[in-house]
Amino acid sequence: MKSTVNFVYCQVGESLDDEALALVRFTSYDSDSRALAVEQVTYQDTPVGFTDFERHVAAALDCGVDVAVMTSYDLDYFPIVESLVTF
Repeated sequence: MKSTVNFVYCQVGESLDDEALALVRFTSYDSDSRALAVEQVTYQDTPVGFTDFERHVAAALDCGVDVAVMTSYDLDYFPIVESLVTF
């Protein structure tokens, strides 16, 4: 298992599309640090999409899964995620 968890946050200047809140890629690794699974999820810009995004990203980071986010929103728009990745 990897000893570090990577979090990448890319804020783009324009909306991904009219309905997308964020595009997120989750990557987990096996005991030899080889990529085991990669999942890409597009979260909709709705209250449910917002809640799912924060919950899924927080859970992934807690479980040691790498997370890469692309969104048009500032990080502080997502207070739970921001609290996990800023020191």
